[in-house]
Amino acid sequence: MIGPVSQGPGGADQVPSRAADERADQHTGVLREATDRRLATLAGLGDRAAFEELFARHFAATVRFAVPMLDGDERLAEDAVQEAWIKAWKALPDFRGDSAVRTWLFSITARSAMDARRRRRPVPIDDRLLEARRDGTGPGAGEEPGARSPEDLYGDLELWQALQLALDELPWNQRACWVLREIDGRSYDEISSTLNLSTTVVRGQLHRARRALARRMEQWRR
Repeated sequence: MIGPVSQGPGGADQVPSRAADERADQHTGVLREATDRRLATLAGLGDRAAFEELFARHFAATVRFAVPMLDGDERLAEDAVQEAWIKAWKALPDFRGDSAVRTWLFSITARSAMDARRRRRPVPIDDRLLEARRDGTGPGAGEEPGARSPEDLYGDLELWQALQLALDELPWNQRACWVLREIDGRSYDEISSTLNLSTTVVRGQLHRARRALARRMEQWRR
């Protein structure tokens, strides 16, 4: 017979807690196997664990999208993304599933990033990073060709700062289309849904963005 609750550790008072923990673990396991759509439905009904699973799956990607949209300002991007996720939590009860959950989250993030950009004072473009590379004074300038691995080149801070400067000069829609396509790997249809643009417009914006960036980054091909 189970003794009184006052028995303390190891007694009857621990049984409900253990049972609750087991149920929570089972629920977490189910959520990890659930689709985004199912998680969104559960989160819309108030299931915070489902929302936390969505957050774990997509938060990093929404930050990756927001950073180049906000001139490489990681702190501002994270603030904007946090706002976007708060808005998503509040809007989930009304989510109808007309688009993929990820696309819907990116759409909210895009609007949040745009609002953050409007609130912030414009930052003048500085060509010093590009000039340093052109003059041979930047990082890696004295290395022999092929001395650095593709991973090292990809992670070269100077290169990405230069790319960010080039992205900063693009109109908003061109930049958003390029980031979603080239960094996040979204399809034309997904970009169309995220930015509320037709696929024809998306293709046109991408073409102009690629052409502008190719001109701006020409010195990096030498």
